Amino acid sequence: MLTAILAIVSCKKDGDVDPPELGYDYYPDEIGSYVIYEVDSTTYDDFFRPPLITRRKLMVKERIESYFTDNQGRQAARVEVSEYDSLEAAWIVRKAHYFVKTPKAVERVEDNLRYIKFIFPPSLNSKWKGNKYIQAVDNTAYLDNWEYTVTESRVPTTVKGVTYPSSVSILLRDRETQIQKVYAKEIYAQGVGMIFREWTVLEAQSNFDLPWPERAEKGTIVKMQAVSYGIE
Repeated sequence: MLTAILAIVSCKKDGDVDPPELGYDYYPDEIGSYVIYEVDSTTYDDFFRPPLITRRKLMVKERIESYFTDNQGRQAARVEVSEYDSLEAAWIVRKAHYFVKTPKAVERVEDNLRYIKFIFPPSLNSKWKGNKYIQAVDNTAYLDNWEYTVTESRVPTTVKGVTYPSSVSILLRDRETQIQKVYAKEIYAQGVGMIFREWTVLEAQSNFDLPWPERAEKGTIVKMQAVSYGIE
């Protein structure tokens, strides 16, 4: 994908200045590409008093399985999301997402919600409405009016002991009130894709003297950290 576009971009007359690196390789789209994550999640259930807190650790694999044509006639990549089952000693496919990579951005659909996850080029301090296609109501109201911001661009970063020479950090949301905390951040590495995600959505109706997440009564905290990647 994007081969023709890259060929056009790379063409220049003698004396022309090289175009800026567009950063397409921060979001790979080759079939067989995969990233395995260590995922830590904490869930707060306000059906119980005090709230029931459930912690879980698992391994998740995201692999580009195939291409298809979306309802706008664009090439889309299907991503299989698997969990490692230690009893079966195998990866079990739990669901699938997909994304469309255009010359300007990546649109990714997760659980029927369309996000603009990445832009090209990923320049420092670039901003965009990443959730503009989402009808943020009821259980997804917290997704309303997010402004994504590139906070670091093309810098080294280390995740789970692995140092990636060039990465892009995107702050999706950082908003806190007495009754709600929403924080989301993602990091992408050149040639790999997403290597880190933190997603926090918490609510509380009491204990306002306590800090988050101690006063959380409802919501989730999810942290995904890459542990391996490749092509198969």
